[in-house]
Amino acid sequence: MASNKHCPGAVTLREVRPEYIVCPECGNEVEIWSDEPMARCRQCGFWVTRERGASCIDWCAYARECIGLARYERLMKNRPPQTRTEARAT
Repeated sequence: MASNKHCPGAVTLREVRPEYIVCPECGNEVEIWSDEPMARCRQCGFWVTRERGASCIDWCAYARECIGLARYERLMKNRPPQTRTEARAT
């Protein structure tokens, strides 16, 4: 990958922005950042996840370089829970 160029798919991972999603458990609005896979609802404690399509970190050999090793490792480690049961347990 060229030294100063980044793929357009990584923009939301490098230039983070807040998004607001309604908690499916209590209806409270939850702030979740564009580089985070999930956030905890402050009202009921439920882990809210947003739909996540394929991302360059899932397939690109240069993802670590492009978004940075620390952010890459955090995103790979913090995958959303797979079920509502798991979401409540944490």
